[in-house]
Amino acid sequence: MSTAGQTFTIRAATKADMPAIVGIYNWAVNQTFATIDSEPLSEEEAAAWWDEHGSTVTLVAVDDDVVAGWARLLPWRQRGYHMVEDLVYVDPVYHKRGVGRQLLNRLLEEARSAGHRTIVASVAADNGSGLRLHESLGFQQVGTLKDAAYKFGRWMDITLVQQSLSE
Repeated sequence: MSTAGQTFTIRAATKADMPAIVGIYNWAVNQTFATIDSEPLSEEEAAAWWDEHGSTVTLVAVDDDVVAGWARLLPWRQRGYHMVEDLVYVDPVYHKRGVGRQLLNRLLEEARSAGHRTIVASVAADNGSGLRLHESLGFQQVGTLKDAAYKFGRWMDITLVQQSLSE
């Protein structure tokens, strides 16, 4: 069993990782404010998602061949921006074991090496662990979108966090 501070193997995701990625994501959809999505992904939607986005930076954290978490870099909104957005999801079995930190650190490296100048994340204001993770790695809160999403029977705010990647 993993312990806090363990180093996980971080590698590029493959299509074979999709069942684990979808499982972690669907748990977050059903149980948390880590995503504003309120409907789990079906197998068909997951396959279409991979076909459309599989070439973007998608990483998994692996512990003895078990996917403990996953993360992605997405283009920010539209062409012309020199920034990306991060997504980080961790299997609840691996919460508080450093998986999210290791994945986000690797995304920061990937974003820098790709020449992006800024990385952002949209974090539900109720997602304290997501906000703490980003702030612990140098992200700063830059704004709040009030009543931006509706989930679990109520409106929620989204906090935007940002980090400059230029030295």
